[in-house]
Amino acid sequence: MNDVKSGEKKRLYLYDNLKFLLIVLVVLGHLIDDSTVKLFGDGGGETGVPQAKVFSGAFVFLYAFHMPLFLFISGLFNRGHDDGRKVLGKTLGFVVIGMLMKCLNYWSQVRFQTDFDKENSDGEIFFDLLGGDGVYWYMFAMAAFMGLCYLLRNSRPWAVLTASMVTALAAGYDPSVGDEYELSRIVVFFPFYYCGYVLDPEKVADFVKKWYVRVLSLGVIGIWAYFCFGKTKLVYPLRMLLTGRNSYFSISEATDMDCTFLSRLLVMGISALLCLAVLGIGLDVKIPLITKCGSRTLQVYFWHRTIVYMLTYYGYQAYLAKAFPERWELYLALTAIPIVLVLCIKIFGVPLDMVLKGIRGRNDIIKENGNGK
Repeated sequence: MNDVKSGEKKRLYLYDNLKFLLIVLVVLGHLIDDSTVKLFGDGGGETGVPQAKVFSGAFVFLYAFHMPLFLFISGLFNRGHDDGRKVLGKTLGFVVIGMLMKCLNYWSQVRFQTDFDKENSDGEIFFDLLGGDGVYWYMFAMAAFMGLCYLLRNSRPWAVLTASMVTALAAGYDPSVGDEYELSRIVVFFPFYYCGYVLDPEKVADFVKKWYVRVLSLGVIGIWAYFCFGKTKLVYPLRMLLTGRNSYFSISEATDMDCTFLSRLLVMGISALLCLAVLGIGLDVKIPLITKCGSRTLQVYFWHRTIVYMLTYYGYQAYLAKAFPERWELYLALTAIPIVLVLCIKIFGVPLDMVLKGIRGRNDIIKENGNGK
């Protein structure tokens, strides 16, 4: 969602097209989250909206790659930022936008809290300044990733990647590494961002265009789809690993799986293969509407959760299930596309542009006064 152009170079439409696909999948994932049938532990209970087993498979299918690939692409276009002032400006931008998203998320949860949630929630909704499990985690993670990569810019890539992998695998043994400061997701997903950071976007695009990569990509995606939709109970316990939030102990307690670092290593391997596979099916051509929307994913990400809360509050899922009992799952899934298209309208990006321009302007003032390098 880091909508950064590659300087004076020819724009690689591959990444804009993929970002459109990925943001649709992000919205889809949040649309179907409450409609997934919990297949492990105590079953998870009701959520107040219609549920379907197909969404359980779809959730695991999507979450295996959509955020890792988003972060990988973001890393590709943040490579080579050695100007500390620019890095600071971008880092602050993500922090400010993250805080704004946190406020918007809190307001949305309170304003659009359903009667079911009021009756079945464990307690009142509260504003968590330092943590939380909302979609804003991505913004704080991006800020951390940019800062880390700047600090490690002179380090050997293989050493950083090895250390980050070991840290990600070890973090699951510490229950204190969780939503506080979004630390768990920062640790778990940093290797994906860093892989993008050290690679060249043009070379990656050239590699995934090779015919054999495309053939293998279709095979990998097909096999993963078979397991997710044909063997859902087998792969569904991986759900808690895919979010990057949970300790091995909490996963083992909630599922029938004995979760260890090998479980996370397996999931990271699956995610890496799927990221490569999805890159392999991407098109590096300018597609009307899709390519343009793919360059505006940040604003879609910022607003979409509020739309999902609103739809649930007004009974959208229940309406579809009643009006179209045989096809409501399809119609709910397709709803992600118009949400993305509407939120790609330029006006939804104006508040974010104002924030980012204000921060850049502040940095320029600091530099002119001789207080920045």
